[in-house]
Amino acid sequence: MSGLQLYGFITIAATLALLLVCLVLYARVLRKRHFKCPYCGFRFKPASTRVFFSASQGTDKLMRCPNCGQSGYMECVRDGEDTQDEPAGDAQAKEPADTGKDTDS
Repeated sequence: MSGLQLYGFITIAATLALLLVCLVLYARVLRKRHFKCPYCGFRFKPASTRVFFSASQGTDKLMRCPNCGQSGYMECVRDGEDTQDEPAGDAQAKEPADTGKDTDS
């Protein structure tokens, strides 16, 4: 194997290794995120390869909702981050804790 062939082999191997590392890191990030359908509000986690190869617009991805079947750009949000978007009527009102003290006196 000549020096030029060896250099080409090393370059290809390094490029493939870097691509593999990037894919693994991307999959790790996606495990902590989900997509939210703008039509029905359904939250879902598609396969990492499906997300990787889908079209993007900013941080949104072109996906199909498994609940309502609508296609569109779905918002990618961290798990637990989109709870503030829910209407106030859906939130459970917390009752004050009973401390055992009478408040009538």
